[in-house]
Amino acid sequence: MMKFRILAVLALVGFSAVSQVDADKAAVIKSIYTEALGEQQGYQWLKYMCEVIGPRPSGSEAANEAARWAKVAMLQAGADTAWLQEVEVPKWYRGPEWSKAYAGGEPISLPTTALGGSVPTPKEGVRAEVVEVGSFEELEALGREGVEGKIVFYNTYMDHSLISTFNAYGGAVKYRWAGAMEAGKYGAVATVLRSVTLLRDDLPHTGAMSYGDSEVKIPSAAISWQAADMLDHLLGKGQKVELELFLDCGVQGTATNYNVIADFKGTDKADEIMLVGGHIDSWDLGQGAQDDGAGCAHAMQVPNLLKQVGYAHHRTIRVVLWANEEFGLDGAKEYANWARMNNVHHWVALESDGGAGAPRGFGVGADDDRVAQVQAMKPYFVPYGLHEFAKGGGGADLSPLRGHDDFFVGFRPDSQRYFDFHHSARDRIDAIHPRSLEMGSASIAALFYLLDQF
Repeated sequence: MMKFRILAVLALVGFSAVSQVDADKAAVIKSIYTEALGEQQGYQWLKYMCEVIGPRPSGSEAANEAARWAKVAMLQAGADTAWLQEVEVPKWYRGPEWSKAYAGGEPISLPTTALGGSVPTPKEGVRAEVVEVGSFEELEALGREGVEGKIVFYNTYMDHSLISTFNAYGGAVKYRWAGAMEAGKYGAVATVLRSVTLLRDDLPHTGAMSYGDSEVKIPSAAISWQAADMLDHLLGKGQKVELELFLDCGVQGTATNYNVIADFKGTDKADEIMLVGGHIDSWDLGQGAQDDGAGCAHAMQVPNLLKQVGYAHHRTIRVVLWANEEFGLDGAKEYANWARMNNVHHWVALESDGGAGAPRGFGVGADDDRVAQVQAMKPYFVPYGLHEFAKGGGGADLSPLRGHDDFFVGFRPDSQRYFDFHHSARDRIDAIHPRSLEMGSASIAALFYLLDQF
């Protein structure tokens, strides 16, 4: 009897959801998903970006090649205008890098990568005793007496108990960002840290770090999860452990990269901008497929999908692919300054920078009325697996627009595997499932279709 009551309740819930859906709008949304999953144009764009152009680190010619290619691709897809906006960015260089642990026997090689922004080691490398800490509080407790002349090993973790891996990342990334700056205060000669990932693999994950305004700049690297386990094991024996670290890397001045800005004009509300974007730069260890080639492909697909299904949007859809998100949001800042100077107002702005996992929903940063309007659209998306319509959203590249615009959306894909690839050599096109990517493109396009009805 209980089983039938449950089924009856579920039937009523399903009927309630269906009753909130306009059949004509639902048909358009279905056609958007069908087009995306059939032609998979976004995946083809991403495949070209990854395999033909490759990684696109800050200041590289590859980043410029990607920008020029994307501009042409958008014009071929029907953009009314597309142009490149110059952005001055740090020029990042990475050469040979390695580390070895010494604990009485043969040296043990540890997979190692320099953190973005690190100074190099001396030409002969640096070798010193290792001291392990699990927090900044432990570092402070050791003080100069326990740290000076040593290499600090941050054995810190993403919190695996958190379902949101982005929340777990936020709790751990501070050690990558500020670890060298803090250890330098106590006389450390270098730092290494457990890679910021949840995958217990043997690949190191890079990412940006900072020295703040400190005049002390010490080399800083990440080692793989398994390497961190090995180093922790050696130190746990109570013996003296030394680490030899060599990094050939650094910021070599500045260079010009480009934002890509492509407009698909609206029919009768062309002055109202619906911005969708991702960042075109990537780290240099992989191909930048998940971070953030996928976001670029999502953004490029939105106007293309609406065009392919025959929808004439009222508002202008603007695709923006930002330069240098990874090294300080230079592209985002340049675009925001330009928008303010030219009195450009974005009716809505959405960024995709969470990878190509299956879509789960959207986060909405706006007033309560606007949040409620978007949440009311949920029944249209439930058949496609989207259930998260939460308050609070946007993206790092949208942050410079805050205070000027007031309606931001962040795309939320499934994130459980995202940090397996993030900032590592694993972030390649083979990490992308075409259907998951295109489900994301279709979901964002469907949201823009519904928003355009207001």
